[in-house]
Amino acid sequence: MTTFGIEEEFLLIDRGDKLPARPTPEQSAQLVSLEAGGGAATPEWLACQVEETSPIFHDAAGAVDSLVTFRTALHDATDAMGMDVAGLAAAPDIRPEPADITVNERYQRLAGYTPAVAADQYISGMHVHLGFPDMEDAVRALNGLRGWLPALVALGANSPLWRGAESGYESWRSIHYRRWIANDIPPHFEDLADHDQRVAVLSAFDIMESASTLSWLARLSHKHGTLEIRACDVQLEAQDSVAIALLVRALASYAVETAPPVKFTQEYLDIALWQAARWGLSGRVLDPVTAELVPGEWLVGTILERVCGHYPSVADREFAEAGVRRIVERGNGALRQRRAFARAGIAGVVGMATGAMTADPRR
Repeated sequence: MTTFGIEEEFLLIDRGDKLPARPTPEQSAQLVSLEAGGGAATPEWLACQVEETSPIFHDAAGAVDSLVTFRTALHDATDAMGMDVAGLAAAPDIRPEPADITVNERYQRLAGYTPAVAADQYISGMHVHLGFPDMEDAVRALNGLRGWLPALVALGANSPLWRGAESGYESWRSIHYRRWIANDIPPHFEDLADHDQRVAVLSAFDIMESASTLSWLARLSHKHGTLEIRACDVQLEAQDSVAIALLVRALASYAVETAPPVKFTQEYLDIALWQAARWGLSGRVLDPVTAELVPGEWLVGTILERVCGHYPSVADREFAEAGVRRIVERGNGALRQRRAFARAGIAGVVGMATGAMTADPRR
């Protein structure tokens, strides 16, 4: 059974002006030392962000317990400092001056390489790590997941606002993030040797510090023995993060165990991804099995049918199916933000998102 882990990047928000917070060095040090639910806080790109690195999970129940416990502890810690924290994938509004980069040697160095990008990189994602004992299987899963990344972007979209207004996109983070180094959907690889050789060639560029500099939306990590899927926005609620992670794991199993995927061209998937970020589930999304564009909500139901036999347990399948259907019926994060924005502006979005931070499906 493939194990999984989840990384979540959270936004710290100033309670007064609802803009990205400016924690003191002491507050930042306190926050990144936080451990709860088996997860640990780590520094993220900006000083107004905190990332959680989860433990290794085997099932839905353990993942929910861990993520809810960590989110609650982080909420309590920031609350004591007079700040809010939320799973917003793009800051609804930002300051005119350049962002404060986290005081970290690597981040500061990368910011020097990418000054105009670093200046307003107020975006937060959710990364799903899948553990593979055999990295050849990880490559097959990577190839098979390429065509599914637009659907995952649409399902997990949670960033419709930018600079105090409607961006016009369900996932503005997905568009904004494309400015980063070697971003977008990865190429198709013939096997592990092909992957490693092509990554090694890229290391000749000055900007490439290591393979982790590549910002593909799905990438291998030899260090951790994982396939990391980086397509989704951070989620408002922990239960949505877990449901999507379980679906990703099932899709990876489906990709490894079924017929070889269609080798879509880079430009084809590039446009499919852009379209998914623009309209989310309300538009047409690529079905990589039929190579057709189909209604997003219909495609989600089809995905659940296709992968129903690829969960390690009935409990995980039931949690994933119920969770994904709940996202479709209630609306993804983008739709929920838009509703809150229409009711009460940015203050309403922040209030909704901070309340969702500690939502506990176990109650």
